[in-house]
Amino acid sequence: MVTGTGALSIEETFLGPQALPPPPTRHALFAILIALATLVHFGTIGIGDLYSETEGQYAAAAREMIQSGQYLLPTNDSIPRLQKPPLLYWLIVASYKLFGIHTAASRVPIAFSVVATVAFTFLIGERLADYWRGFAAGLIYLTLSGTFIFGRIVMPEPLFAALFAGAIYCGLAGFQQRHQRGAWFAGFWICAALACLTKGPHGLLFPSATFATLAIFYREARMRFRSLLWWPYLLVFLAIIGPWYLWIEIHFDGPFHRLVADEWIKHLLGRYPNGNWYDDVPRWQFLANHLAWWFPWSLAILPALIFSWRRVMRPPEISFQDALPMAWAIVVLVPVLAIGQRQDYYALSMFSAFALWAAMIFERAPNSLRNLGATTVALVGIAIGFIAIALPRLFPKNESEWGETDLRWTAWKALADMPASAWLHFRPLLALAAIGLLAGAIITIYLLWRRREKIATVGLAFGMVAVGLCMISGVARIAPFFSLAEAARFLNSRLGTNGQVLFEGPPDIASSLGFYLERKFAMVNQEPDPRIPLTPEQRSLFLEEKAALEQWRVPRPVFLIIEERRVVYWRGLLVQHFHVYHQVASFGTYIILSNQL
Repeated sequence: MVTGTGALSIEETFLGPQALPPPPTRHALFAILIALATLVHFGTIGIGDLYSETEGQYAAAAREMIQSGQYLLPTNDSIPRLQKPPLLYWLIVASYKLFGIHTAASRVPIAFSVVATVAFTFLIGERLADYWRGFAAGLIYLTLSGTFIFGRIVMPEPLFAALFAGAIYCGLAGFQQRHQRGAWFAGFWICAALACLTKGPHGLLFPSATFATLAIFYREARMRFRSLLWWPYLLVFLAIIGPWYLWIEIHFDGPFHRLVADEWIKHLLGRYPNGNWYDDVPRWQFLANHLAWWFPWSLAILPALIFSWRRVMRPPEISFQDALPMAWAIVVLVPVLAIGQRQDYYALSMFSAFALWAAMIFERAPNSLRNLGATTVALVGIAIGFIAIALPRLFPKNESEWGETDLRWTAWKALADMPASAWLHFRPLLALAAIGLLAGAIITIYLLWRRREKIATVGLAFGMVAVGLCMISGVARIAPFFSLAEAARFLNSRLGTNGQVLFEGPPDIASSLGFYLERKFAMVNQEPDPRIPLTPEQRSLFLEEKAALEQWRVPRPVFLIIEERRVVYWRGLLVQHFHVYHQVASFGTYIILSNQL
């Protein structure tokens, strides 16, 4: 790829729509892909409780918007939460209005986002090559391990990924079609604006940087993407994002600026506002994790990349079609690796780019290397099967226990913290996953043997659907150790009309309690954020230990939720003051105490 000299093919320079309509096969492939995505993601939205942290924060804030009638200010337990823009909150509110307030309804916008991303991945692949490439790319994206895991979490990233992919598609369509270029480029700015309302300014920065990177290397791209800078598009962008930011500026002038600045500093430098440094997922771990998030396709294309990389990458003549997914991926990955703090899902918005790239590699690879890739996946399936059989012998006899909730909010830490009993509950799921991988690999090898290369990805995808459903079930099984849903259900039936709930821990960890509990709760031994102006009622939700003991004396039901490690301390404190200690229930690593016998 040489700066300024990149040439486009005849197909790339074709500026109008194709003369012939797409064949029925194309429509059938697209319909099958969307139907499968809908079945997988909408069919499972009711499985498992919402986790604390991000899921509880968004689901609870949307519920509080409906209860308070204040749709511009997200709150958790009535405390303002201004770290992220409001689009996802609004979509969850709309889902609650249509389907009621419950767990499945909170996941509806996320499921829509994944289906939309699958659709955009197909359409982008179709424009870059043909509808077979689009079908393979969409199928790969749908069946990535990371899509099954992160594509179900109630958080901004799945919606951001869909809007990012939508912006790329609109920009690509405008690049290729002269007569509709203005409308397509307007679509780019609309998607970018909505992405900014979902997660922040990188909703515009990332897709813009992708096309800017392509413009550096391809003269035609510089010429055609220049129209993206037409000033009316900027007015459309500002008209979409401006009203909410203006409202926030008016109502939270100083605090809003400090919160946004601190949030960016925290992520860019990896440092909390109080000066403490942290790195949730180190860079090496982040990259290693993506071999798992992109499984099985990271292994399926590995032999081709190792033994036939010149054939599949074509380095002397990288075309615009080949460069777009790579530019997209680099624009996301490089900043995420450069910043000081990152989470497992920070690169979710480039999973579509990986799927497009992997589809290209798999398509160009010789059958021998495609068979070798499928065989590698089959060997992983066999290894998982042996692990499922030998699992009881792989763990020490001394039973370990879950650690503190606040210390296992990354995939690596959660797996390391998981005790043997939890792993043993996964044995049936591991066995099913092994069978799925083995069956999928065999189907792919059979299709390649029958010279059906265009649909060879169907085999591995079929096996991964089974694996993905096992992943969904596994995440749901360990929800009690990451969620307060069961504790909230227990308390809802016992609080009566004047009962009170106290929680010892930070608001983020209690966020699922905010969604499932049918009233506000107070936090013990926590300080409110000094940057946010609070009313006296909101400040009353933050109790010191002495104030909590005073609540314990009141003749009404009072329940205190604590971590297991704090039982000894609270037992001694309550016995010292009241000569009685009453533990009523336990859920996961949480214990519920009560002042009522």
